[in-house]
Amino acid sequence: MTCLQRAYLYVTSEHRAAGPPYSPADLDRIAFDPAQVTALTGLTPTTSWRRHDHGHRFSDWTYELPERRTHDTEEVVTALLTILEPHAAALATARHLLDLQAGIMVVITTEAGLTPDGDILITTPAITYTAETLHRLAALDLSLHHDQYVTAHPCDG
Repeated sequence: MTCLQRAYLYVTSEHRAAGPPYSPADLDRIAFDPAQVTALTGLTPTTSWRRHDHGHRFSDWTYELPERRTHDTEEVVTALLTILEPHAAALATARHLLDLQAGIMVVITTEAGLTPDGDILITTPAITYTAETLHRLAALDLSLHHDQYVTAHPCDG
């Protein structure tokens, strides 16, 4: 079974809005300039836009690593941490000056298949982290999120 994983750093406003739905004033307060994040962190984002660019309701800034074929989620997270750690002070400064929070999102996509007997087979990674990895996340003051998806094998119809 195939398991694809990718991880990315994201930033978002610290402002706690009452919504959704968000008031226009809340939308203004949670907006930020992604160019400032880039300038302060020294990281070139994979995606970024300002609120209202191309119709977007929210600002966005992410730094993403390419997708990997692996069942080892920690491997995906530590690869991103290794890139981020030299920018720790700059990331902390950007978060403080721009009133942002940050986290790592891991997106896991697994493929369901059929056993020879016709039963559905789904394998998913065991999501475990060593204490060292958790300390590395904490040192950067990052939250950690996982999104998991299961897709049907193309031959299964």
